[in-house]
Amino acid sequence: MDALMLSRLQFAANISFHILFPTITITLGWVLLYFKLRYNATGDGAWMRAYFFWVKVFALSFALGVVTGVTMTFQFGTNWPGFMEHVGNIAGPLLAYEILTAFFLEAVFLGIMLFGFRRVSNFVHTLATVLVAAGTTLSAFWILALNSWMQTPAGFEMIDGVAHPTDWWDVILNPSFPYRLVHMLLASGLTVSFLIAGMSALRFLAGDRSESMWKALRTGVFLGATLIPIQIFVGDMHGLNTLEHQPQKIAAMEANWETRGNVPLVLFAWPDEEARENRYEIAVPGGASLILRHHVDGVVPGLNDFEGNHPPVAPVFFSFRVMVGVGVLMLLLSWTAAFFLWRRDTLPRAVALAYAPMAFSGWVATLAGWYTTEIGRQPWLVTGVLRTADAVGPVPAAHVGFTLTVYVLLYIVLMVVYLGVLTYLAVKAARDGDKTPLPGVEDHALSQPMQAEG
Repeated sequence: MDALMLSRLQFAANISFHILFPTITITLGWVLLYFKLRYNATGDGAWMRAYFFWVKVFALSFALGVVTGVTMTFQFGTNWPGFMEHVGNIAGPLLAYEILTAFFLEAVFLGIMLFGFRRVSNFVHTLATVLVAAGTTLSAFWILALNSWMQTPAGFEMIDGVAHPTDWWDVILNPSFPYRLVHMLLASGLTVSFLIAGMSALRFLAGDRSESMWKALRTGVFLGATLIPIQIFVGDMHGLNTLEHQPQKIAAMEANWETRGNVPLVLFAWPDEEARENRYEIAVPGGASLILRHHVDGVVPGLNDFEGNHPPVAPVFFSFRVMVGVGVLMLLLSWTAAFFLWRRDTLPRAVALAYAPMAFSGWVATLAGWYTTEIGRQPWLVTGVLRTADAVGPVPAAHVGFTLTVYVLLYIVLMVVYLGVLTYLAVKAARDGDKTPLPGVEDHALSQPMQAEG
């Protein structure tokens, strides 16, 4: 492989590992605030037990997110100097705002959340939780503003090959930003809801029937069941926006080669770019036209209209279907679990067994969606402004290959440790239940523990 492909793979590896952890912290901060407010309102110590358990997960995820974020910023200088050279006037300030938000709000007040419950007033502890939750969302706001601008640039002018902002409102509120921001925030919400429900299901399967486990489980299940239909609706709107501004990406997602009406919805195929056709195609007649144009005769753009200026088809086609497939599984499982918790006030063991391996399904869907978005922008780094090949640095391929190998090996180790710590926390919580006293927290009498059906 040449330096360009290796640099792309290295950035993909770094951002793939990095995005996993902000995807958790963005929404988990707000869930922690919900736990804290419920404790403030009821005085029920089970809510604080849930808070103390999940704030550890938040802290671990935040730490890994910061560490992996640092390596990404180095790559702008080492592997992609052309990016900052051409669009640094816009990317630089937006990245700076994201970093300031993360460190000045999240990092500073996270310590109070972790260690300050019995050292500061309840109001200050709650305020710290509010600020950390807000900080995670503001961080997402700035980084998604930059990413959206790279997809649908606006509010700038090019002078001697360098982008200069002419209207910061247009830069930030570019055509795809509102859809991308909401879509990502909902993706984070689903990731967290299934992580909470999945780890709580693991505790349930280990014999934990504590009230704090049930409160977390209900929160995860009902949050996921509420968000998934909203995400489907927002995803449809995001797709229509992409059709307007990046039609070649939609053509790749649908593996549609010719611009025409009555385009089928391809459920499975093997896109053959050399032959410009799909092999082994299984499709629903008129489905793509119905979804994208809202009538079966609607015209959908084809890849042959963008030859030489469209993304690689297979990665975009398959990653999009992985994202949608995981979303369908989320819908079915969360609604099934919500039914049993709402109508029968219990959770069958079979449903708990299904939830445990789905704990990280949000990661799978998020990565698949991210690949659809980022690979779908190729061959552009900034659509219509800067090609990816024109931004890569002069680093020899062998050097990039070496650092890529080191990064991947390090990330594998970190992931094993991360998952090991989460498993240890879940097993320990299942063993201890609500037995360990919490100084400063008055536990209410626990309600009759719910039993699982066979």
